[in-house]
Amino acid sequence: MSEPILVPPHTVSPALRALFDEDQPLALRGFAVLDGSIRGQIWTDDPITPTWGAAQEWAWGTLFFGGDPPVKLVHELIAQLQREGGVELGLWPDHRYNQLLPPNPDDDTWELEFTNRQQGTEPTAGLAVPAGCELVPLDATWFERCRYRDAYLGYFGTAERALAQGFGFCLVKGEELLCEAFAGESALGLIEIGVITGEAYYQRGYATLCCARCIQEAEARSYRTYWNCAKTNLGSAALARKLGYQTEREYRFVYWGAPEE
Repeated sequence: MSEPILVPPHTVSPALRALFDEDQPLALRGFAVLDGSIRGQIWTDDPITPTWGAAQEWAWGTLFFGGDPPVKLVHELIAQLQREGGVELGLWPDHRYNQLLPPNPDDDTWELEFTNRQQGTEPTAGLAVPAGCELVPLDATWFERCRYRDAYLGYFGTAERALAQGFGFCLVKGEELLCEAFAGESALGLIEIGVITGEAYYQRGYATLCCARCIQEAEARSYRTYWNCAKTNLGSAALARKLGYQTEREYRFVYWGAPEE
């Protein structure tokens, strides 16, 4: 087996891109790496006439395969990425790649993805911006206070690039950031929505307010929105349904963490 070849995004050939399945879980992250819109790395056996490809995004470490990767290659690449900080995969339960993975991952659970939101519906009926608060665009000042700041930097490298390619809204009270929603990585006409609320402000509808505004902006920019969460995250799944997503699918989530020193 030949050594994997690292491929810069601007040299990804149509043949290499075509090996990756647009319907795989979390696909937009993998294609965002292939398109060069978020940070990551890409490998193949042959840039011109490939038989397999692999791509990893750098925010969460999600790894994607395309084509027919050899078992030995899959095991060696996962071991390498595990040493570099951890690696995760999302696979449909019946996908053949399940048979290629190394045994004994650190986590082997289930996640949900939500697509096909019913556009034109606003899930904010009965909700209003609380007194003394503001729902404001996520600018450079608020970005520095974001709870998911490091993840956004993992995708884009700098705050400037994150805010140029993505956008968000946050609920604030004075100088305090209560909740943030961000639409960041995008590909295939989709953009992923993420949200986080300060622990002291759970169960108040703040995430619904921020997400609905973020989704409104995304759809105004002609994006379809995408949502995913752990199956055990009942609050996030309930919010996705409230936000109007029509298609809900369960997939296998596998993770190998960095070895302890």
